[in-house]
Amino acid sequence: MKNSKIAAILLALTLCVAMPLSVAAAEAGFYPAEVKDISDRAYEKAVISLLDNAEESITISMFMLKPDENDRHPINRLMKDLEEALERGVAVQVYLNTKGWEGGVLPDEVGKDKTFDSLHEKGAEIYPVHSRYMLHDKMIIVDSRFVVIGSTNWSVSALADNLESTVLIDCPALAEERLKRMKTIHLEGESLRGPPQISIKEIYPLPDVIELPRALMDDEKYFPKMLSDHANRAMDLYLLLIAESYRRDSKEFSISLEKTAGELGLPEDWDADALRRQVIKSLRKLKNTYGLIDVRFKYARAAEIELIDITGETFSVKCDFFESPFLTARRQNKKFILLIEAYLKDEEKNIADFNYSQLGQMFNVDRTTISEGLKE
Repeated sequence: MKNSKIAAILLALTLCVAMPLSVAAAEAGFYPAEVKDISDRAYEKAVISLLDNAEESITISMFMLKPDENDRHPINRLMKDLEEALERGVAVQVYLNTKGWEGGVLPDEVGKDKTFDSLHEKGAEIYPVHSRYMLHDKMIIVDSRFVVIGSTNWSVSALADNLESTVLIDCPALAEERLKRMKTIHLEGESLRGPPQISIKEIYPLPDVIELPRALMDDEKYFPKMLSDHANRAMDLYLLLIAESYRRDSKEFSISLEKTAGELGLPEDWDADALRRQVIKSLRKLKNTYGLIDVRFKYARAAEIELIDITGETFSVKCDFFESPFLTARRQNKKFILLIEAYLKDEEKNIADFNYSQLGQMFNVDRTTISEGLKE
């Protein structure tokens, strides 16, 4: 009897300890799952078994998928399993990287050569990802339950020679999240004006309001100077960087130059080098002309940003103001007026109580800037 009481007490203590940990894990975004290591040579056997037993759906997102016309080619064995799954009525979707292909393959040609003919004929959906982005996935999702993820591409070297690390995860919740993410990816031929490829905004949402230093409006060397300089892109970029600092909860963070170009609304038909150059130009202006940031460029594709602290009081601006579609859809004078309205609202004042000249004097701009902004 004594032993059973001790066992009951130990069980209760274990549950008391485990439950808070479980709750904390859930709040931190962890999923309960069963995980199996299928690294190196274990990968092919495990994936073949998974594909052969698929009942409803197979989704593949792959950086490198290289089949061959030779039936005995290792990748063709996997392709054959996809064909057999299609014949069983399983839905098959394949997302393919198009950026940086060797041999001069154009982005819209990826997934359309004869080695994919049988998949197309049997009803597979082949999606070349927009060449603006590098799809670096090595991922398979089966029956909205099993997730294979790791370093293994569908290439001969990956299956036969390389040292690769990959896991098979049994977790419907994770599979659901990964499938949702695939729906946000821009495909080749689509406009980039819609939702971004994969939004960090879903991972790091903004608070309802963002606090801006009042000096940005009061001090003529900041936003007022940007208006007089017609530095519209620099002002928009700085607002985007402020929002990013809130998402990251840090004054220091990295940005992708090409992704930032998209958020600034730069033309889609510009090549990647031209897009990066324009963002770099605006970043340097924010550093050298306005003294608002420090910046270090990495590998020509990314930049490390540090926002310079501006001391003093702040005013509240709704988070929607900092979203890319909002910023790119409005002229600079109008955005300045909206900032003035937020600034005055914090002081329990109304913009309608002031004339153009008074507002211009308060915020170091000419009355024309005010009048044009109020007309929009």
